[in-house]
Amino acid sequence: MSTYVQPVAPTEGRLGHLTPEQTEKLQQFWVRIFDIIDGKVQFDQTAPSSFKGQARDEDAAAPAPEKKSGWFGRGKSAAPAAEAAKEAPAPRFTGEDIRTALWKVVMMDHPDLLILKFIRARKWNLDDALKMMLNALKWRIAERIDELIELSDEELDQKYPKFIEQMRLGKGYLRGADPLNRPMSVVNTRLHHKNDQPAETIHRFTLYTMECGRLLLGPSAETVIVIFDLSNFGLDNMDWGFVRLFVQCFESYYPETLGVCVVHRAPFVFWGLWKLIQPLLDPVVASKFVFTRNNAELHKVIPRERLPITHYDGLDDWTYQYVPAAPGENAPMKDEVKKAELLKERHDLEARFEAVTRAWVSNINGQNSPERDEIARQLREQYTRLTPYVRAKNLYQRWGVAHDGQVNWTYNVKA
Repeated sequence: MSTYVQPVAPTEGRLGHLTPEQTEKLQQFWVRIFDIIDGKVQFDQTAPSSFKGQARDEDAAAPAPEKKSGWFGRGKSAAPAAEAAKEAPAPRFTGEDIRTALWKVVMMDHPDLLILKFIRARKWNLDDALKMMLNALKWRIAERIDELIELSDEELDQKYPKFIEQMRLGKGYLRGADPLNRPMSVVNTRLHHKNDQPAETIHRFTLYTMECGRLLLGPSAETVIVIFDLSNFGLDNMDWGFVRLFVQCFESYYPETLGVCVVHRAPFVFWGLWKLIQPLLDPVVASKFVFTRNNAELHKVIPRERLPITHYDGLDDWTYQYVPAAPGENAPMKDEVKKAELLKERHDLEARFEAVTRAWVSNINGQNSPERDEIARQLREQYTRLTPYVRAKNLYQRWGVAHDGQVNWTYNVKA
């Protein structure tokens, strides 16, 4: 007998369920976006500080160090104000940079869906939501998120040593979805030892998994479930850099994306660490943590039919296995002619959506625009055709889970 308790899918403030007042807020937010893009208002154009609190040498977007000495740095008095102004770096981000980053992150989603995440995360305070979104878009540029989408597993492994090893070990992966179609991400902490790979590799692998998770969000899902499996967890498995990255991503850069965070089989040693972790969490994020002491409790959060037999006492006869890239699987990315044709089609749709949206927000009336929704549908369909030309194939596409814009998990259920 199943013990699973299915949660109710939230609709408040979601696309398709907006009140006229909320729709007006959405319209007003688009006005602010266009003001940024058109250069009508000033915004913080500097690069966001590195998440890890330090600039990486290869990060072209890292802010330049402040100059406090003369031309040759010999400790003489600072240059006059006029000379200092000449030396000041040009604004790092422009309105056009923001526009480009926004459209890249939209991918197959309705643009409103993405924007509403930031608005809800800041409780419908548009000033705070805009600041949050601008920082997230600048962060994506500074973190070079594009390369995690465009480079193959082998290319990422060459740039970040032991990148593929993280996948071979099954240290972290996405598998299945709950009845609300929320993808499930499993983190096997017992397999992680901080010094076994460069810190930058685990940093990039974490962001790579986040981006793969976005591709596995079906049309009816906006959030994911994360399962931290703490079986056999010890202090040597603890990695504060990863914890900080996880917290910052879900609080600031992928807002309203975490549905549930299940902490499974936490040993006694973990609870001392939890006292240090909990204060780092936003109360809204902290409320999404669920603690399960054993598999029976886990089955109340996730159906047994969606959990592997091995280790979780589920009913799915499945074992994790990394499938390496097949020769030539990314050949479409080298077809520059077809890629250019599809990118032009994409940019034309983006321009159409912007034009219709500008007309829509010229009259703040709280009414929806079916024309915008139709263009958003076309954007989703077009991204399906564009994907092979701009995204390297990932593990989940090789598994056959993500194909032609559809997400299809299969379960080999045993009685």
